[in-house]
Amino acid sequence: MPASDRPTSARDTVSTVNASRTAHERAGELVGRLQWLMMLRVALITLLLGATLLVRPGGADPITDRRQFFLLWIIAGTYGVTILYAIVLKRLSRGLVPFTYVQLLVDLLTSAMLVAVTGGTESVFLFMFTLVVLVAAILLYRKGALYLSAAATALLVLLVAREALGWWMPTPPVDGDQLRSIFLSGMTNISAVFFVALLSGYLSEQLRTAGQRLRYASEDLEALRALNDHIITSIQSGLVSFTLDHRVIFFNPAAERITGLPTEAVLYGDALTLFPFLATRLGRSEQERWEETFVRPDGRERSIGWSLSPLLDGNGDQQGFILIFQDLTPLRALEETMRRSERFAVIGKLAAGIAHEIRNPLAAMSGSIQMLAQGATDPLQQRLMRIVLRETDRLNDLITDFLQFARPNPPVFRRLALRELFDDLAGMFANRPADLPAVALSIEHQEEIELIADAAQLKQVFWNLLNNAAQAMPEGGVVTVRCRRLSPDRVAVTVTDEGEGITDEAIGRIFDPFFSTKDRGTGLGLAQAHRIIDEHGGYLSVRSTVGAGSTFSVVLPLTQPAQEPAPETLEFAS
Repeated sequence: MPASDRPTSARDTVSTVNASRTAHERAGELVGRLQWLMMLRVALITLLLGATLLVRPGGADPITDRRQFFLLWIIAGTYGVTILYAIVLKRLSRGLVPFTYVQLLVDLLTSAMLVAVTGGTESVFLFMFTLVVLVAAILLYRKGALYLSAAATALLVLLVAREALGWWMPTPPVDGDQLRSIFLSGMTNISAVFFVALLSGYLSEQLRTAGQRLRYASEDLEALRALNDHIITSIQSGLVSFTLDHRVIFFNPAAERITGLPTEAVLYGDALTLFPFLATRLGRSEQERWEETFVRPDGRERSIGWSLSPLLDGNGDQQGFILIFQDLTPLRALEETMRRSERFAVIGKLAAGIAHEIRNPLAAMSGSIQMLAQGATDPLQQRLMRIVLRETDRLNDLITDFLQFARPNPPVFRRLALRELFDDLAGMFANRPADLPAVALSIEHQEEIELIADAAQLKQVFWNLLNNAAQAMPEGGVVTVRCRRLSPDRVAVTVTDEGEGITDEAIGRIFDPFFSTKDRGTGLGLAQAHRIIDEHGGYLSVRSTVGAGSTFSVVLPLTQPAQEPAPETLEFAS
């Protein structure tokens, strides 16, 4: 099929579907109206004809009087035909319009017989013709009203001719004065039927058109409302609206996700209770943007960008406020990573310039001290020289670590079993010096996990984390390692201690080079671990509570990274 034909075919399909739906709706409406017509027919024939039999003009006996007996037959026949209609209607799947015409024509014939029995052109039941035409307009609109008015006119002409010519009449034909009266009565009723058909047909068509427009407008409005709801619920920014008296009236799913507050607990609550910082900003008439920290119910702090603007109605009058916000925490973390990378680059340049300049005189100093120590006999001089040699070695180790950090070797990626890696680390941890605190190590593997990584570098990272965790518990405790698969392509390893925890001031700088909370720490261990994990395409993060311990989380891809980690990896893995 040519591409140019596809839109037309799609439109034809949509039109066919809409037409089918409209026809189905009309059929349903017609069935309901036919049921209403059947109930009205039974009620009307019972009230009108029953009243006529009850009055019994002239004291006529319904059994012996021919006219009264015929009325009884009309009542019984109406009941019987209505029951038959109901049975047919339940089984009828199509042809509702012809079935409706049949009912209305039978009603016209019944009305004609009723008029003929109860006085002809002088009968009180002549309005039944007009009523049937009116019902036809309601059920079948203008076309049905015109068709039924034509049939009613033919029956009225037949009734007038019957009386004028004496057809099937027990009395002889009428004289001139009576003929004029019969003719005027017939013309009056025919005109009434005709004008009722025109008026009711016009009104029914207008009503149908207005109903269709209203239905289409309602459908369009519902579609627009659904689209609006879909847009609002799909946006990734939090959206909260509240009234002038601070009552929350809308809270979208993104707001629930960012704040950690369930919608059912927020709606119709006080906005100032949820966001106390709004109290100083509501009095301003123009839109305002700012950034502020928000503490979730789980205690996690998020850096949020806020925007507050007035909520106006169609007349421009303010009805409340709209609060829009976004979680900037991943962005701020990414910015911090970039700043740290810039600092690393500066350190690398610095290292290249001064490392060898420091190491050469340091080696000369160490050699000279060793030679002096060999000829010294004073115990004090020997002890002081040993101190100088020990600190010289410590300074040399620091320079070595610094050079390794500033100019690291690129990772060598090979297949690595995570269980084997931690089995080696557990053996090393068990052989720690005896003078260190007694710390137990618990390693939990959710499943067998293999990844592509540099085994030596990862061992360096996790040994640093295990060693730091043990040093954070001077009184002893348990270090818990948990390995689990986050997704089909990512793994998370957490190292949790029961130590003293990390203060809020220190936790923001814990991965910075040369920052350490230990008395004799170099401050390069965690910085180097962060760099290694970053080169593996993962992320290293920390969560800590003072007095309750810390948890370091390492998120790694299972395959060799091809590009920098996405901002989404900044989320802490618990």
